Amino acid sequence: MIGDDYFELRSRIGTDLLALAAALRESGGDSESAAILDNLIASLKEPFVFVVVGEVNVGKSTFLNALFGQDFSSTGVVPTTGKILFFRHGDEHSVVPVTPTLDEVYAPVDFLRDFHIVDTPGTNSVENEHQLITERFVPIADLVIFVFSAMNPWGASAWQFLEKVHREWMRHVIFVLQQSDLRSPEEIQVITDYMGQLTRQRFGRDFPLYAVSAKKAFLARNAGIERERLLQDSGFHALEAHISSIVRHNAARLNKLASTMRLARQILNDMRERHVASMHQAKRKTVVLQELQTERELQVDRTLKKILPALDATERDYHESVMRVAGLASDALTTRKAFQRKDAEEEEAENGARPQSLDHRLFQELQHRTGDRWRQVSLVLEEDVHQFERFLYAQGRGILFPPDVVLPSHDYGEEESELRRRFGTHVDSSLRRFVIGLKLDEDIEPGLESARVTARWLPRLIIPILIGTALCGWLDDLTSAAIALGAGLLLLGVVYLLTQIRLAHARNSILDKLEESSATLREMLSKQVTEDVTASFTKFLDTLNPAQANAAHLEREQSSHVERLRTLADSFTVIDQQIQVLMPPGAK
Repeated sequence: MIGDDYFELRSRIGTDLLALAAALRESGGDSESAAILDNLIASLKEPFVFVVVGEVNVGKSTFLNALFGQDFSSTGVVPTTGKILFFRHGDEHSVVPVTPTLDEVYAPVDFLRDFHIVDTPGTNSVENEHQLITERFVPIADLVIFVFSAMNPWGASAWQFLEKVHREWMRHVIFVLQQSDLRSPEEIQVITDYMGQLTRQRFGRDFPLYAVSAKKAFLARNAGIERERLLQDSGFHALEAHISSIVRHNAARLNKLASTMRLARQILNDMRERHVASMHQAKRKTVVLQELQTERELQVDRTLKKILPALDATERDYHESVMRVAGLASDALTTRKAFQRKDAEEEEAENGARPQSLDHRLFQELQHRTGDRWRQVSLVLEEDVHQFERFLYAQGRGILFPPDVVLPSHDYGEEESELRRRFGTHVDSSLRRFVIGLKLDEDIEPGLESARVTARWLPRLIIPILIGTALCGWLDDLTSAAIALGAGLLLLGVVYLLTQIRLAHARNSILDKLEESSATLREMLSKQVTEDVTASFTKFLDTLNPAQANAAHLEREQSSHVERLRTLADSFTVIDQQIQVLMPPGAK
């Protein structure tokens, strides 16, 4: 195909411009740049214009058929009238009259996508239309092909028409000596030499001249027999090479491509600068948000460290509370209680003398000793949360919040805030659960019942001891009675001692349990406080996490755009280099 490398370059430019336009639309670029790119893409499709001039019966139609491998006469749309025909690509065959002497012919022929052909009916048949051809088509033509017949190349009308062509436009003119197969090589050489001499005399310049046989070239393109030989004999190789060179090195077209690339690169550079700025902004936002996330975690640790002394103090208070509760446990496990009948104890309870609950008393003790302290801790927590909130608004202005955002204010009045109320409730709940888990009241009854079982033997042993003492005195003497009484009293002492031992064991078990539970209390409070502190600062994640995810997504998106545009910029550079390579030396 004629001018393959040029059209390949133009196609690559079109592909890159389409990619740039797509990138512009995807990134929400301005409408003006989008319109410029659309115009640039449309301008790339502008075909080359070839004007074919020649007298009647010089073989112009055969020449065109051979040049483009398409039989114009077989299209069924070529008028038979003596009009100028402007061939253009169309989806269907049609002829559109433009003037009485000019028709636009549309045909679904692929080469017409890249080449528009102006076919004159013969310079000697429409002399009045020479002016139209000269004024309308020759100035825009990329190539003007004068076709002469090898049988009679001296037709006056063709040479007269060439006289009317402006000297500036003559650089686009080439001569084709058609029907060269009807002459011998020697005759062709004589004719071409004379034509060259004639052009130098009349126009002061040489025109490229190619002797061809369009008939052989057409046969070579459409027949499989001796194709290469026919094409070589036709002389079309040199002609096509020259036309391809004109297409490839057309300075006006290449300058237009270069101008197109300059405009496209300017748009690309503007887009790239915007995306790079957006990418840096997204990176900065990501860094700031990560710093805020880290600061939030550090603030949680700092707040927990502030609360640590409260845990130590609560643990000390608990030891003091244990001593008080241990005294109540001793009161509940006295000797009188062990020797008291259960029905008498129930009667006392009915009369309002019910012993105080150890669980309730321990809870009251802890609340009394630690209540103010944990209220102060709740204030510390609240202040730290508000302080971090102020820090968040100050550092996140313009990133998380609008630049003119107003920092929130807080009133630390006497009215308890929701955060303090919730924190105090959770601490009280933890203390209550701890105390209930100890089950001190449940431990009193088993120890007391065990002592009672032993104590019940005292009244049971008194009568047998008295009877034994009396029998010893009656059957023996007073010494035996004294010994029997001493043994009985010793037995009663043993029973009493066992009762005391069991009571002491029960008291010591409760005391040991209270002492050992100190670590459990600290663990429960520490866990609850950690949960509350963490939860108090977790609310900020509702703002930070989405913003961080959005910033990371924006950074990836902008980075992708920048990389995409960088690849396009590299491709633009290669295209610019190719344009410079194709540009004629004098046009660079």
